Amino acid sequence: MMPDSKDHKLPLSFRSEETDRIFSWLRAGDSCQVIGIGSVGKSNFLRFLQQKQVRRAKLAEEWDRFLFVYVDANKLLETSEAGLWELMLHQVLVELSGHGIGNETFQEIDDLYQRAIAPATRHVALRYLDRAVSILCNQLDLKLVFLFDEFDELYRTLPAAVFKALRALRDDHKYNLMYVLATRMELRQIQRVDDVHEAFEKLVTPNLLWLFVYSDQDARYMLRRLAARYHFNSGSKQIRTVLTVTGGHPGLIRSVFPLLQSSTDNFMETLLADRHVQEEINWIWQSLSDEEQRALSFLVHGGHSQTLDGVLAQLQQKGLVGGKWAESNQIFSPLLEKYIFQERPFVVARVRIDRHKHIVWVDNRAIENIPVLEFKFLEYLDRHRGQVCRRDQIARYLYPDQKLAGVSTNAIDSIVKRLRKLLELNPKKPVFIITVHGVGFRLADGESVNTFEKPEQRQEYA
Repeated sequence: MMPDSKDHKLPLSFRSEETDRIFSWLRAGDSCQVIGIGSVGKSNFLRFLQQKQVRRAKLAEEWDRFLFVYVDANKLLETSEAGLWELMLHQVLVELSGHGIGNETFQEIDDLYQRAIAPATRHVALRYLDRAVSILCNQLDLKLVFLFDEFDELYRTLPAAVFKALRALRDDHKYNLMYVLATRMELRQIQRVDDVHEAFEKLVTPNLLWLFVYSDQDARYMLRRLAARYHFNSGSKQIRTVLTVTGGHPGLIRSVFPLLQSSTDNFMETLLADRHVQEEINWIWQSLSDEEQRALSFLVHGGHSQTLDGVLAQLQQKGLVGGKWAESNQIFSPLLEKYIFQERPFVVARVRIDRHKHIVWVDNRAIENIPVLEFKFLEYLDRHRGQVCRRDQIARYLYPDQKLAGVSTNAIDSIVKRLRKLLELNPKKPVFIITVHGVGFRLADGESVNTFEKPEQRQEYA
């Protein structure tokens, strides 16, 4: 889940195909989106793009005209507009400190940063970011690339005004300002599209990069690094075992490798019992959408892939099904497959949400024309299906432009009451939208299906 240290430079051949595509877009002045499941190496990949040797190789004589600014959403001091502008300005300063610009220019941008965080002027922090970008792009004639890591939560929670401003900044500076967004899913799957979000999405949707598991060459290189770190001489059979059970997934490779020295009759069970392996698998699982989770569980529990229609193609596109070490209709990793079979029974959802058509299905009944707030509320519960969603989390999602103190309890309760009238057979005895008193709400839906026979097991590794 954590990127490798910058002290350990990756070879220029690392993810060469993906890197070439990214730099071809950036040379043309285009923004793009990098999409990948949990722990597949998105953070590591963004930091790799930053490396001086990579920029020199891919941008040739123009390499020093590009300033790559890594923005990790986990470093936000607060999840707000001002919080994002502060972080972007801070990271600009971090990168400039090693770029060789004059002290006068550095001080000028640092002064803008100080104003952006001052209590009296932080409400206009966007203006100071705008000036800083103008200095870099216009005065210094630099091409500025913001590498946004963990962009999902930003896109889900920040108000639309943020993305309107990011789009406006880009329009002001055209091909001298670019964004690279790293997410777990496409933007349209994260946030319901309105006019503002659609304008922002148009910047990146023509240029989508699906970040898959490692290639054979990259996987073997990483295994050699791990062998050196753990002072363990792994044989060809052990390397093949790791690649096969993990499907070449970076996070799984890191968690599985230390267990190669274990002496056991059932290697797969040993892996599934290990805490670090469990954490990695859970991280992957939680990074998937509800639709992806249900589809994978359906496959593992014996469902026919033909019935998945377009979902199977989506899973293959994302690298969840197929790959170098799996059949075209199998989950990429037998380790993940066995986890799903043991821990994630297939569930028939009675409440299904079609985000593109703005329709909610309850069993075979289609409910249309659902008001925006009610639909967003149900979307939020659906993304956290089975989990308890706190009132403050829901309020922040529904009313991102308001302070929490301004959102009344009655407002949330009224939304729930209207939704229950639409969904429930008996709104006074709800079976879908459940109140957890003193905490919030959860979407309780579906039942385990055990009608499938146990699927044919893939090869075990002792």
